[in-house]
Amino acid sequence: MSTAKNRVAEKVKSRGPGDEIRPDFIPANRYVASDVLAREKERLWPRIWHIVCRAEEVPEVGDFVTYEIFDESIIVIRTSKVQVKAFYNVCQHRGRRLIDKPAGNQRGFFCKFHGWKYHLDGSLAQVHRPEEWKDCPEFKPERLGLKEPRIDEWGGWIWVNMDSHAPPLAEWLGEKLTTTLAPFEFQDLRRAWHEVIIAPVNWKVVIEAFNEGYHSGATHNHWIDYNPMRAPAEVHGRHAMYFTNFSGLPQVKREDGVWSASRSLQDMLYYQSKEIHDTLFALVTAPVMRAITRLRDETPPGMPVEELFVRLWDLQKEELEATGARWPAKLTLQDLAAAGTSWHVFPNTIVLPAVDGVLWYRMRPYGDDPHRCIFDIWGLQRYAPGKEPKVETHVTNGFDAFRGRNPFLEQDFDNMSAVDKGMESRGWLGACTNPAEEATITHFHRMLDSYLY
Repeated sequence: MSTAKNRVAEKVKSRGPGDEIRPDFIPANRYVASDVLAREKERLWPRIWHIVCRAEEVPEVGDFVTYEIFDESIIVIRTSKVQVKAFYNVCQHRGRRLIDKPAGNQRGFFCKFHGWKYHLDGSLAQVHRPEEWKDCPEFKPERLGLKEPRIDEWGGWIWVNMDSHAPPLAEWLGEKLTTTLAPFEFQDLRRAWHEVIIAPVNWKVVIEAFNEGYHSGATHNHWIDYNPMRAPAEVHGRHAMYFTNFSGLPQVKREDGVWSASRSLQDMLYYQSKEIHDTLFALVTAPVMRAITRLRDETPPGMPVEELFVRLWDLQKEELEATGARWPAKLTLQDLAAAGTSWHVFPNTIVLPAVDGVLWYRMRPYGDDPHRCIFDIWGLQRYAPGKEPKVETHVTNGFDAFRGRNPFLEQDFDNMSAVDKGMESRGWLGACTNPAEEATITHFHRMLDSYLY
């Protein structure tokens, strides 16, 4: 046994799975116990609702996307103009996978092992030499169609669930989440880009890095001083979210590289937005950046806060509609404030809503390796009809190979790698979480416990 594994074994022995999760503490064994991944594989992932793809990724009959989680492969395919179905990616004859690529178009399904065929709706179309089963009374074609997990749609995403006893998707998401985010009309967003990183860390490390704003002052202090910012958290059913607010105007780094105090709220909004636009490439789109620039240039420094945000709202709508895109008709300033900064949809999805776009994350284990995960990042935004870009998914193996593609997120990646290593130390007994700003993380582990133990 390696030295690292010895340390883990010592820690697991000293802290059992029944140790209490407190508002200010998560025992280390929730991360490093030797049986955690096996428990997740058996008790968590088969029972949850998974995001598979955007609905616009399967626009034509026969268009499909495959989704992998541990040993399972699931096909999501459009079977008619009005129906999308999900199938387990396995032939009913001898268990060969039917599709070996991540996306494409199929007229039906053909098994390359013995030539069995299935219709697009999953029903059995042809068995090679069926007469040889004539003495098998249970061999009935109607029983041999492709097996289907549950499927549903919300927010422009197609979701699947392998558990026939799990609650419906709407119940899983909960009324608070769906009603709060409904005015953003996520279904009208389209992909601006899609990055996939085979991340060299546990999937929970990635979830937690984006599940609180408490880290912002120490991590994201390259263009704006986030130390005056607070990020209070709330729990809603299975899920959690947090807000962000500043106790005062922060310092900003200007174009000449010099830090100085914000001259006004407009000044602060401009530099914060410029940082996000220039380095995150999401949330602040080009139309929104134009609106914020106009706000800085066209409004007086002493403008009352309420009037300032109403003016910004009008400018954003004007700039977006000038591109031919449709402004979400029911979205209000009050809706934007109520939505907060970030929502964690249990267990493995995080969404950051904004007026003109969304940053969306999905994390899942990479096979049976507890120190690697598949990390999807989508930038979504609003486009004029027919102006959506053609998006190719970019896959990167490791954080180092990703460098240069998203400077803002790279600041988070440095933390993740160090955390994944640090958790193995015998000097770390568990996470000492902030009850106000990291309640999202504590709740995440309580929810995990409800599935794993």
